[in-house]
Amino acid sequence: MALDNIAAYLLDRSRLSFAGHKRSLLRRRLEGRLSELQLPDFLAYWRYLISSADEDGKLFDLATTNETSFFRNPAQFDYLHDSIVPGILCSSGSDKGSLRILCAGCSTGEEPYSVAMTLLDAIGSSNRLQVDIVAGDISESCLQIARAGYYEAEKLSKLPPGYRERFMAGDTHGATVKDDLKRIVRFTRLNLDDLMKSDCPSWNLGLGVFDIIFCRNVMIYFAPSCQQQLVDTLQRLLVTGGYLFTGDAEPLHLFRHEFQPVTEASCLIYQKNGEISQ
Repeated sequence: MALDNIAAYLLDRSRLSFAGHKRSLLRRRLEGRLSELQLPDFLAYWRYLISSADEDGKLFDLATTNETSFFRNPAQFDYLHDSIVPGILCSSGSDKGSLRILCAGCSTGEEPYSVAMTLLDAIGSSNRLQVDIVAGDISESCLQIARAGYYEAEKLSKLPPGYRERFMAGDTHGATVKDDLKRIVRFTRLNLDDLMKSDCPSWNLGLGVFDIIFCRNVMIYFAPSCQQQLVDTLQRLLVTGGYLFTGDAEPLHLFRHEFQPVTEASCLIYQKNGEISQ
């Protein structure tokens, strides 16, 4: 019963679902926390959770699956670099435009930094786009790692040739993201549940709207009953003609939406109806 209460608490506050086979995963992760707190069982932990102002953050850290890497699904970054950014530069002409990107569920920062590197490389010396990347996650411990921007050498193996030297500073053991890259990425604590509860998530939470949204390998951890609401929310956060990047296991064909697959990308990228790429 106590484990059920904890799972319901997570679902209510974050939309993360630990039903079915995922219940054993939650159990294993909580057992380690019980040991840290020297608590005898889940009932004792449940009582501790509801009486402690700070424990929900620890619980979210335990519950989130922080599997990420630089340039995960490289085909998506190739299309961003070779097609989307040149198209935006072409449409802006000689005027200096802006490009706003949301990375939802950014974990320890590899994804938004990959996006930033891709954009800066694609823009080159033209300096015609002002880039603003908002990277959000529910886990504060993940955000601390992301803000520091230090990664061990084994995590850097998937960087494209020359990117480590250009965008990072370090040695054979690891490297730290350079300040010019950090300046265009803003990390913030973001609970997607708060967005999904809002009638106007872009303005109620001060986010604004975005030209591109990365929400990859996030939906699969939501309860099925919440997934349509997440799609609806992302739709409201994206400008007409904007692009949505999803994970390999997150096609949108099961949901109602206003997106069109970008078929020429040969990977899961969608464009919000209005200015559809052929």
